Amino acid sequence: MSADSLIIGTAGHIDHGKTTLVRAMTGVDTDRLDEEKRRGITIVLGFAPITLPGGQVAGVVDVPGHEKFVRTMVAGAGGVDVGLLVVSAEEGVMPQTREHVEILAMLGVPELVVALTRADLVDDELIELADLDVRELLEGTPWPEAPIIPTSGITGEGVEAAREALAEAAGRLPARRSTDVFRLPVDRSFSIRGFGTVATGTTRDGTLKPGQTLEVLPGRRSVRVRGVQVHGADADEVGRGTRVAINLQGVEGAAVPAGAWLATPKALACSDRIDVGFTLLESAPRPLPNNARVRFLVGTAELLAVVRLMDPDGGPAPEQIEPGGRGLAQLALEEETGAVAGDRFVLRAESPMVTIGGGTILDPEPPLLRRRERPAAGRLLGVLQDRGASGQDRFVAFLRRAEGRAVDLHELRRRLPPSVGDVRTVALTAVEAGEAVALTSEPPSWTWTGAAARWVEPTRAVIAAHHAEHPLLNGPLLAEVRQALLPPPGDRVFAALVGELEAAAEVERRGDRLALPDHSAAPSSEHRTALDALVAALAEGGAHPPKLADAVYGLRLPPDGLGWLVDEGEVHRVADDYYVARAPFEALVGRLAAHAEAGDGYVTTQAFKEISGLTRRHAIPFLEYLDRTRLTSRTPDGRVFKRLPEGWGTS
Repeated sequence: MSADSLIIGTAGHIDHGKTTLVRAMTGVDTDRLDEEKRRGITIVLGFAPITLPGGQVAGVVDVPGHEKFVRTMVAGAGGVDVGLLVVSAEEGVMPQTREHVEILAMLGVPELVVALTRADLVDDELIELADLDVRELLEGTPWPEAPIIPTSGITGEGVEAAREALAEAAGRLPARRSTDVFRLPVDRSFSIRGFGTVATGTTRDGTLKPGQTLEVLPGRRSVRVRGVQVHGADADEVGRGTRVAINLQGVEGAAVPAGAWLATPKALACSDRIDVGFTLLESAPRPLPNNARVRFLVGTAELLAVVRLMDPDGGPAPEQIEPGGRGLAQLALEEETGAVAGDRFVLRAESPMVTIGGGTILDPEPPLLRRRERPAAGRLLGVLQDRGASGQDRFVAFLRRAEGRAVDLHELRRRLPPSVGDVRTVALTAVEAGEAVALTSEPPSWTWTGAAARWVEPTRAVIAAHHAEHPLLNGPLLAEVRQALLPPPGDRVFAALVGELEAAAEVERRGDRLALPDHSAAPSSEHRTALDALVAALAEGGAHPPKLADAVYGLRLPPDGLGWLVDEGEVHRVADDYYVARAPFEALVGRLAAHAEAGDGYVTTQAFKEISGLTRRHAIPFLEYLDRTRLTSRTPDGRVFKRLPEGWGTS
């Protein structure tokens, strides 16, 4: 690991000597406030640099041990690489010792070192008893073999051994996955006269340089980075796992409060609901019922949330989760927060405020959970919760969750965990495996292969019903079909559905309508005679046809007969109550195009009126119809005619 990319976080009961030990190891008193010095307890997060054996420079986050400051402790423990659990050899394991260990485990802290403090004040027997007490506490945790080192912040006993143990723990940390998304949860912000707003925190991902633009979440307010400091010194660039102070331009300190995120613009999800997998602690005082209110601690934020449970097997929502049990849920938050899939969080009871569980964010930007959708959502979240699930499995699960619409690259990058890797590569693999369908290329978007299947029979049924009700029409409009499906699929998914049905010869596209292959929109001979008479009456008037009511007077037209004439191209529906027969329509358009070709390439509104002889009542709808059918395009100089269909003349 590179320099300045390791964070060590203290943990432990109040008054067990965390700050004294940190001072002995770093030479820095992390208690900054007068109240802290007066009362002898840590209230806010403290920070200090430490040089480990081997030369690696790390940052130490010193957290409060009092039960009233657990939120502050969680804010400091998030992003910690190595936990430094401090236990007094005089008192042994205490209530906050247990709670802090549970929090470190729920936050996924990979390594732990234990310091038995005040070893100079007790005999060997008490040190041995404290050692056994800690070892029993660590049974069943991720660190049952964590080194336990007797220390004294006063005499210096064991301090160097603790530093060596921390260096060894750092050497066991796995390699980190690089990402181009910078993010930092803000744990403190303030303003300095003549300097501006400063926000502090521990970088979670990406790199940052002065001059970059970030956004504040929630709110997505844009800010510019004026400067960056690490342990009080200016830095040209900082990476993940670095304790930093960022000087921000264009924002007041109140707009970047503790609990907010600073991140690469548009890269992080920001929502007031989050899908999670969680474990309820065995020490939880009671079961967690469905729709319970809890405190949700993620990053440096604490938000009230309602827990909406789901069954991973697709059954009804569980009534409750028992202590020691695992669950899936959508958390409905009291306000929006930035979040990343794969991040860890802590749950605390609303009252009394005790830690009851924690888990992993599965989807930081999920759709609203509706009661009828809970079983399907639970099954798909079960895939996301499975640690053995591949990136392709997770990718397809997200597509299935959104089967009614296309999911684009930007959304998937926000919602999939960074561990998935390059989304484009995962998507290509899923497409090649037949589990996904690529819909568009810019931005790239995909849908689940089976997404269209649910609408195949309903689509055929909608078309068949339309044929029965309107036999002379070629079929319903494309937009009518999509809106008739429940729920209506997204535009791109519907286009894919129509394409599949056309390829399978199950439907035909006839202009902007859909028809079943065996449907023939043909009138009887009697009806054909009446329709021909209508066309003749309209044609006689040219571009000045009679009112429709006068043209159809006395004719026994079939239902939808006029629509059939429009579909067949024998009549143009220019506007309501303004229908022009094909021959005079084509003749007028041909004369207009010839005028444009003979002149400067344009037809002005005045020239159109002179050539057509139409009044304003008909001229404006006619011109708009030409634009709408893309025979012309409107420019500041007039209308430009495109190439006309073959056979359109000037007579």
